[in-house]
Amino acid sequence: MNNWKCYGYLTLGLGRAITLISLTGSLTACVVPQETVLRAAEQLPVPEQVTCAASGGTWDTSNAILTKGYCAKGSPGQCLAHGGTWQRVCMMGTLACVQAYTDAQKACRSGSDCQGRRCLQVPEARANLQPQSGRCIANNNPCYGGINLENGLPVPTAQAD
Repeated sequence: MNNWKCYGYLTLGLGRAITLISLTGSLTACVVPQETVLRAAEQLPVPEQVTCAASGGTWDTSNAILTKGYCAKGSPGQCLAHGGTWQRVCMMGTLACVQAYTDAQKACRSGSDCQGRRCLQVPEARANLQPQSGRCIANNNPCYGGINLENGLPVPTAQAD
């Protein structure tokens, strides 16, 4: 076979390949509107997901409030392996590993008496401003509510979320 004949076959094959690629692109444009393709791409923040996974986190897109997704610290498997419960916490409903404290509900007078560093005033004593005993918090939920006690007295308490 001479060189010109090879060149002809190559050109013909290349032309057919270009036609096929163009046709595929045209069909895709007809079947899927361009704005749909862009919207789907916007919902996949790939760099954030990669960074999240690299740090040992879990990318969550099922949150009703944080619809574009966020990185939850840890993973369900890690949480269960450490005796925790993977659940939604706080008003934002973010995922977290909630682990129980061994001294939950133990009598205390200050946060230093508790594993979770929080001694909560018991509800019955809310109006009492005299030194009192409280109870240690039950778990590490960051939005565990209640009024803290220090040296048996209620102190201003910030709430997460």
